[in-house]
Amino acid sequence: MPKATRHSFQILIQHGLKLTLDQCEQNRVGLIRTVSHKDVFQMLADKYGTAATSAAVPAAIQAFYQPPIPVSLPLIAGARENIDYLKKKYLLYVVTAGAENTQKGKADALGITQDFKKIYVTDSLKKQRKENAFLDIINSNRLRNDELLCVGNSLSSEIYDALKIGAKACYFEFGEDRGKISAVKEEQPHFHVRHHSELILSCHL
Repeated sequence: MPKATRHSFQILIQHGLKLTLDQCEQNRVGLIRTVSHKDVFQMLADKYGTAATSAAVPAAIQAFYQPPIPVSLPLIAGARENIDYLKKKYLLYVVTAGAENTQKGKADALGITQDFKKIYVTDSLKKQRKENAFLDIINSNRLRNDELLCVGNSLSSEIYDALKIGAKACYFEFGEDRGKISAVKEEQPHFHVRHHSELILSCHL
C-alpha cells in the first residue's frame, strides 16, 4: 500500500472507519478504476464510517495529496536512460495530477525537472482532466494532434484523454491497476509496454 494512502486511511480509521487497512486497500483498488482518491475517501467514510469519519475526510485528502516529499526519490529501472535518449530528439513534458507543490516536489526529488520543457499539474480535487494540457502542448508547438505521444499508466486518465483528442497513446502497464483495456478499437492505446526496456522500440522512437 502506498505510504500516503496508508496515512490517509489511518486518519479515517482513527475517526471511526469500520474497516481494516487491508479492507481499505481492497476497496481502493477497485474504486480508483473509475473515481479519484478524493472520492474514494468520501465514499468509504459514507458507507463504513460515522459522522466523525466524514468530518475527518478533508484531513485524509490533504494527507494523500500533500504528503511530505523526501529530498531524493528513485526512478524505476531504465527511466533515466530513456529520458536521456528521448530529450535529444523530442520535446518532453510531464502531465500529472494532484497538488501542484507536491507533484513538482516529486519531480525535483526524482531529479527530472530539468529534463522536461514544462510540468503541467491538473487539480485532482477539482476533477480537472489532462486533455487541456495535451491541447496546450499541441497548440504551443503547432503540432498535429497525432504528433503528440502520451505515455502513461492510467487508462481512465491520460490514456483516455489522449485518445479522445486524437493523439497517440502508449499504455505503460506499471504500478496500480487503473482499469482494463477497452474492447472498443477507438479506445485502445496504440502501444502497450510493461518495462522501460520496451518503450523505444515499441513506440518507434
